[in-house]
Amino acid sequence: MRSDQVTIKDLARLLNISISTVSRALRNASDINRETKEAVLKLAEELNYEPNFIAQSLVKKQTKMIGVIVPAIHSNYFSQALAGMTDVASEFNYHVMFCQSNETLAQEISSIKKLVASNVEGLLVSVSKESSDICEFEKIRQKGIPIVMYDRILNGFSCSKVIVDEYEGAYNAVKHLIRKGCKRIAHITGPTDLSVSVNRMNGYLGALKDHNLPIDPDLIVIAKAFEENALMAVKKIMSVKPAVDAIFCINDLSAVIVLKYLKSKGIKVPEDVRVVGFNDDPVSGYVEPSLTTVMQPGYEVGKLAMGILIDEIQNKNFPCQTFRLRTKLVIRNSSK
Repeated sequence: MRSDQVTIKDLARLLNISISTVSRALRNASDINRETKEAVLKLAEELNYEPNFIAQSLVKKQTKMIGVIVPAIHSNYFSQALAGMTDVASEFNYHVMFCQSNETLAQEISSIKKLVASNVEGLLVSVSKESSDICEFEKIRQKGIPIVMYDRILNGFSCSKVIVDEYEGAYNAVKHLIRKGCKRIAHITGPTDLSVSVNRMNGYLGALKDHNLPIDPDLIVIAKAFEENALMAVKKIMSVKPAVDAIFCINDLSAVIVLKYLKSKGIKVPEDVRVVGFNDDPVSGYVEPSLTTVMQPGYEVGKLAMGILIDEIQNKNFPCQTFRLRTKLVIRNSSK
């Protein structure tokens, strides 16, 4: 037997039966006798036969391929989401192709085009921090390819969405700081047109308002590149007078940088300044002091988003819906 991939034709020739008979045996069809089926399966195992996925997709006009776009694969939250997606995809015999936008619009558009060219049956998208235009997504929808957005969404684009209630998470984090006696609470936020930044900012503002604390614009600093700008942000915050007594950060990695800077300046956490992050990345439990943070159910977001997309692939008339999952405040030493 030749050393390259064994095909259905090879099995049919060696067993002296038709290709269609081999195909039915491999599919475990009911209209084939047991002896023939066993002979086909035995030979397939002996020759390490593997189905030709591309050939099958051409025949069935179904690739069983789903494209996923993630802003940053190194993020623990997005890694958890991908794990949830792949578990559900495997359960329904779908394959996943994922691309990283690396937080740039150009890479996001390029990734969309590559996935569409690969004949994916649907797209799961969490947009980059530079994304605000729905034009590219409208083009995809016109091709009949369903799209589900997760975590970071574009409010102006009509599709099913799976998000976390970040307003509630941020609100509860700031309420916790207020209950600890904090009155000068700063916020390091992200890009102003990114949905997650807006929702967390609104939760921060809502908690201050509901507890009759003044909103000081000097205590809100934008970190356009998240943790990459966190050092600049905390330096700016700590220069404001009167001094702050708490800092609520857009994510955990930014909060870790804040903790490191405060320690370098001899500022004690939580005695002088309390710090809270967002995401519950693994690092939050290992830094000193351990970081209070808002836990997001990344794995559940991924599972739900993939399940909805598969429903939309199989039922083209599936109505667009928005699903919102809840967060949990994890209190550790940085705010006690």
